[in-house]
Amino acid sequence: MTQDGEQVPLGGFIKRGLMSLLLLYSNRVVSTSHLLDALWPSGTPATARKMLQNAVSDVRRLMNDGRTGADEPILLTHPPGYLLRVPAKDVDLSCFQQLAAAGRTALAKGAHEPAQKALRAALRLAKGPILAELVEEGVNWPEIEALENFVLNVREDCFEAELALGRHRAVLEEMEDLHLAHPSRERLSAQLMLGLYRCGRQLDALTLYQRIRALLNDDFGLEPGEELKSLQTAIITQDPGLTRLPVMSQTAHRASPRDLLLPSAAAPQRVLTADREAEPVSVVMVRTEVRCLDGEPAPEESADVAQTASTAIHREFERGSGEISLSVGEVSFSFFRDTDRSGSHVKRAMDAATAIHEHFGPASLVDGSGRRYTVRSRIVVTTGEAVLNYRAANENGLRMTATGGVMDRCLQLLRFTSPGEIRVCRATHQATASDYAVAHEPDSGWKVLVPGPADRGARAGRRLDEAG
Repeated sequence: MTQDGEQVPLGGFIKRGLMSLLLLYSNRVVSTSHLLDALWPSGTPATARKMLQNAVSDVRRLMNDGRTGADEPILLTHPPGYLLRVPAKDVDLSCFQQLAAAGRTALAKGAHEPAQKALRAALRLAKGPILAELVEEGVNWPEIEALENFVLNVREDCFEAELALGRHRAVLEEMEDLHLAHPSRERLSAQLMLGLYRCGRQLDALTLYQRIRALLNDDFGLEPGEELKSLQTAIITQDPGLTRLPVMSQTAHRASPRDLLLPSAAAPQRVLTADREAEPVSVVMVRTEVRCLDGEPAPEESADVAQTASTAIHREFERGSGEISLSVGEVSFSFFRDTDRSGSHVKRAMDAATAIHEHFGPASLVDGSGRRYTVRSRIVVTTGEAVLNYRAANENGLRMTATGGVMDRCLQLLRFTSPGEIRVCRATHQATASDYAVAHEPDSGWKVLVPGPADRGARAGRRLDEAG
């Protein structure tokens, strides 16, 4: 509270707590019982009611000291408690709520620029912890938690407006900081994933999804919501709609998983194969690491070597009849389908994986400048069911989306895979147990014991003999 621009100290905890709670409910009656429970949460002493009345009298005296204006705040006794009458313009919380409501209304209408301005203005009034001094003294009112959640929702609304305006780089650090403090908020997680993707950090976006999934599963036994799963799929397939649409909203208009995959509201995609049934697939995922052995190369030189490696990987995908092959940063992957229910897709996927492993052996690659590079690979093969949908995206040709846990398992296993290793899931191992020896490591899949160079040569000789 201020008088003539100067801070007026209220005094002890009871008076500060009383004034804080009345301001949270400004221009509304707060019952005496509510005040007593809030100020003495461990149990009200016999003198609590008298102490409250004395605090009200002291606060009134401070408020009335030298104040004569008609707009000055007034503390009234109003059954069943008290009411603090104060102009809304003089209470930051009231101004915050009004600005937030205006911003959300604009956001629901798709007016992102006015929404962003109103929401940012609101957030400028909500800096710092709420009632931090009282919280330090042990106050744990539900009103504080509810208000903190409201502020977080407004920050997410503001991020949505910023992302819709293409300002992902401007808010990325802010989103990252907020996500560190609130890692289980799925809407915020989706916004950060989209921001990372738009900033060229696709792998970081997918890694973030895996952290969220692990957090939800380990702590609560839950899976991410359908919207987060759809966003993950859209990032994996580099869906063009992610660069043009706002992410999910919790206002009047809420983006659905389908919205995330549309390139524009005016020109929706035509679904070619809607509502397809799940089918058996194997996924081969390869992460490459390029290292220069001769000094520090120019970025474009390393990029050329990485592109050469990616081309070699995709060539092996094609040889194994991998139907969809994509690259996201250093990660390449391909889907192998079982077109005749023979189960051959698993063997084709494993053959492609071992061929890629052999390609990136200990030998060095040499670029046009004479520098020597090594390229190491981490390879994962998973098998399961997935729904593959193909969509016609106007000028973008065919796009594919995949739904199913088989991609999640790939990303999980990739975290445990060291350079030069191949790891597979249980289903892949069971389907190829007669062809590949493995070492089982709990929680990190089955490590394929790939034969060494001499074994490969002997095996190749046996194959030639058999062919003859």
